[in-house]
Amino acid sequence: MNQETITALLIAVGVYMLLGLLVGVPFAFFGAHRIDEHARSTRLPFRLMIIPGSAALWPIVLALWLRARRGNAA
Repeated sequence: MNQETITALLIAVGVYMLLGLLVGVPFAFFGAHRIDEHARSTRLPFRLMIIPGSAALWPIVLALWLRARRGNAA
């Protein structure tokens, strides 16, 4: 691989991670209870624990969250 390819891949991974944090953090604190009713009564440690997973899987989490906001819960 040449330098330009590596740079492009690193930028793509960085953008994906940034978008993941922009979706994952708000989801953990404001959206998890819309998808799973049991998440409503959870405390801070649980919410902090789901941030990495929701950030890594942010496209799926975002789709589920938006579907739940429209009333079509998964």
